[in-house]
Amino acid sequence: MNSSGLLFTLNRDGSAVIGYEDYGVESFGGSDYEVMYYLDKTNFELLVECLSATSRSNIKDDLITKFGENFNSNYFETFCQDNNIEYKRNIHIG
Repeated sequence: MNSSGLLFTLNRDGSAVIGYEDYGVESFGGSDYEVMYYLDKTNFELLVECLSATSRSNIKDDLITKFGENFNSNYFETFCQDNNIEYKRNIHIG
């Protein structure tokens, strides 16, 4: 199995998309497994604050430091829950 590593997009409206894609996952018959988290502007700003990020230009590095190069989604979800950060999650297998 290979991983895309952390994927991060900061949208013009201040919202963000965070996630990863694993390729050739054996437990899914060799299919790809993608998990994406969508945060609106308010919740992304709360995430940045909770990470104590100093600059949005380095937020991807801060996300990698906190959640790992391959993005630990379980830890991310727990972190968000503990800090009242809301997101929408999309999982795609295929």
